[in-house]
Amino acid sequence: MSSFWHRVGRRSLSIERPRTDEPRTRHSLDMGTIRRSQKFFAKITWIDTLAELGRHVPLSQISVPQAVYEYDARVEKGATRAVVEQPILHTREFGVLLAMPPQGLPRPVRETLAFVRHNGLRTEGLFRRSPPSTALRAAKDAYDHSQYVDLEIAGVNVAAVLLKLFVRELPNPVFGTNGCSYDVVRAMPSDGRVDYVRDTILEQISDDYRRLLCFVCALLSQVARSSETRMTAYNLAVVWAPNMLRSNDPVADINMCPAGKASTVGAVVQIMVEHFEQVFTREIASVLGPAEPSDAVNDILNTVDLMNQAS
Repeated sequence: MSSFWHRVGRRSLSIERPRTDEPRTRHSLDMGTIRRSQKFFAKITWIDTLAELGRHVPLSQISVPQAVYEYDARVEKGATRAVVEQPILHTREFGVLLAMPPQGLPRPVRETLAFVRHNGLRTEGLFRRSPPSTALRAAKDAYDHSQYVDLEIAGVNVAAVLLKLFVRELPNPVFGTNGCSYDVVRAMPSDGRVDYVRDTILEQISDDYRRLLCFVCALLSQVARSSETRMTAYNLAVVWAPNMLRSNDPVADINMCPAGKASTVGAVVQIMVEHFEQVFTREIASVLGPAEPSDAVNDILNTVDLMNQAS
């Protein structure tokens, strides 16, 4: 028998699912005033999965605990279910072409950006540590089904990896095939590298991708400022570069990952993080306006909070 408890002051609400060999009239909803009632239980509809629940109420408006998503995934996987006559409509967020909302960001990006910024700057190894795969998969599935995602329960490392996953699963990568070509990156000189990244490399990247990079690198720049994360711009570049590149040549992909003084994607990402305000001048002005910001990193990330408040 399974039960769900909700504490109300000094009283408890217990909703129990009866066994098949027990009549429903033997179970009660007792908060001090409600007694056993056959009529009451006749009005209850038992829901076995989130898919069924979604046909009755909008899941995006419910705070569903992460453990429930994980349990539901196991139930859905093991159950043989009839075809649903009215499937739940949802919009995938991961693995689809990047489409920036006007003056906004895709939901997983803006929510994870804000959560990591406000909760992760004291987390050692941020963006390097891998969270439990079940929690990550449950959160990603929830986004892909337009459901509410409680990042407080999922945790900082889930939010951080979700952001990396969003970038990695874009059908067109930032660098490589259908992105900025490796040849342009390899041509980066040893001197004037910041100017080259801004004036040459970013020019090979679409407006939507540059906007995404601007917000992501603003967060990475703030993470690099925190000594508690132990994630320098170099470390962040090493972690992030593999998520931004993809081609038909796996060996070339591997060779493009290292950061440092080489002419690689990893080095480009490191420059974007270390010299954020010098690299993203056009994107910063597009988001914040022509006035020179006092702290572009914080000002850019403050706009993410405003997006979330408006959504």
